[in-house]
Amino acid sequence: MNKICKTCKKRFEMDEGDLNFYEKMKSPPPNYCPECRVARRLAFRNERTLYKRTCSKSGKPIISIYPENTPFPVYDQHFWWGDDWEALDYGQDYNPNKTFFEQFLELRNKIPRISLLNINGVNSDYVNNSEDNKNCYLLFAAQKNEDCMYGRLVYRSRFVIDSDFVQDSELCYDCIDCRNCYNCLLCDNCETSTDLVSCFNLKDCQNCIFSTNLRHKNYHIFNKPFSKEEFEEKKKEILSSYSNLEKAKEEFEEFKKKAIVKYSYQVKCHNATGDYMYNCHDVKHGFDTENSKNCRYVADAESTIDCWDMNNTYYKPELNLDVMGALQTYNVKHSVYALTSSNIEYCDSVHNCESCFGCVGLKKKKYCILNKQYTKEEYEKLKKEIVENMKKEGIYGDFISPELSPFGYNETLAQNYMPLTKEIAKERGFNWQEETTGTYGKETMAKIPETIEEITEDPSTDEASILKEILVCEECKKNFRITKAELDFYKRMNIPLPHKDFECRHRERMSKRNPRKLWNRKCMKDGCQNEFETAYSPDRSEIVYCESCYQQEIY
Repeated sequence: MNKICKTCKKRFEMDEGDLNFYEKMKSPPPNYCPECRVARRLAFRNERTLYKRTCSKSGKPIISIYPENTPFPVYDQHFWWGDDWEALDYGQDYNPNKTFFEQFLELRNKIPRISLLNINGVNSDYVNNSEDNKNCYLLFAAQKNEDCMYGRLVYRSRFVIDSDFVQDSELCYDCIDCRNCYNCLLCDNCETSTDLVSCFNLKDCQNCIFSTNLRHKNYHIFNKPFSKEEFEEKKKEILSSYSNLEKAKEEFEEFKKKAIVKYSYQVKCHNATGDYMYNCHDVKHGFDTENSKNCRYVADAESTIDCWDMNNTYYKPELNLDVMGALQTYNVKHSVYALTSSNIEYCDSVHNCESCFGCVGLKKKKYCILNKQYTKEEYEKLKKEIVENMKKEGIYGDFISPELSPFGYNETLAQNYMPLTKEIAKERGFNWQEETTGTYGKETMAKIPETIEEITEDPSTDEASILKEILVCEECKKNFRITKAELDFYKRMNIPLPHKDFECRHRERMSKRNPRKLWNRKCMKDGCQNEFETAYSPDRSEIVYCESCYQQEIY
């Protein structure tokens, strides 16, 4: 079946597998192409834009993903999870003379929203969508970390700074897509390695600089063997100043462009298309996906089974369709932030719920519509009526309308993966946040020190004077500061201070990852006719090989 996307007007195709799944889920085929469906879901996920505001319950200052001027109340997470308020108290009758989304928005704006999702955090106030973190700062979508800062999707790690998609690692700086690494700096896609600087796709290696695609090597620079003394001297030179560190980044990026790359980052995968995948079977268009089976159009997904159109879903969600933010769910459709729930549709922030439709903020409830309690028979009858009316409106089977998002498009993950200008975003029905966070023009230090040795102690406090200074990002001109824990890490690793704020550093790292988009290409090994789908676009300089040619060349 071919359709025209209602947003971007591009033609998209749905094959027999898609249509069979929609029929199984009792949902009509979507009206939007896969990319626009992702944008609609991610426009509901603000991970890293944080505000200072007051709790609507206690009146005390809190950190929140919502600014002060929201139309709905915002509770500190401890009050939100408490028992002294009840979401059913805000329930309302369904009015067939109004559109469903109009009534859903009316309900949403009455119900308290949680300030942050920071479960079991210890000394980690500026952390969101995270669990079991200790002494962490500006860490997002992360779990079981200690003393980590400025990162996203960091798991089970210690002293990992300015890094994304890192697991089971320690003492790492400015790394992406690394596992089981120790004392690694400026590395990309490295595994089970120690003491690396500016390396790409190394496994079981130690003491390497400016190297790519090595296995079981020690003391290599530019993929060639060097002595220990030469290695130490080169590392010292790179870290001697901020200018040298930036020069090393540029030098390595140029060297990396000549590297042979596998068409897709896949490990233990079968019949899978996408990128950054591990142990996936029968998965189409999956990105940053692990241990998943029979899924399509999923990203940031773990142990997802029989699901279509999913983002940020974990703990074995099964038989879900078009969901953003799910933990241990079954038969959930067109919903956002559903935790340990089943048989729900068009819901937002529901927990331990079953058989609910159009509900917001419910906990441990069953047979509810627009937060009003019904018997099973009443629920089934009214739900059927609402669905039929939504079909007449032409909206049933699509995600919650984007103008109902509590965030501006520019605050959310949608802007990270599918950036839009304000004009185009609003034209497509998305909200836009006019009041951005951060301060400008308040800097007390115009020039940031080039070397870590230049950082001096204040005799009156025994602390570095830099901790009192307000710095300015050399790229976006936003003000930022250095924290004590951060400075201690830089001193320990002998790394110069950053000259950009954490958001610009994050964007720089993310620009090194492949986009969540696929192109049809042919293996570039002479004589090989294998074809594949890859996230390496045809205009890039890397040498892209199929699986078999890559294995023959690298191993």
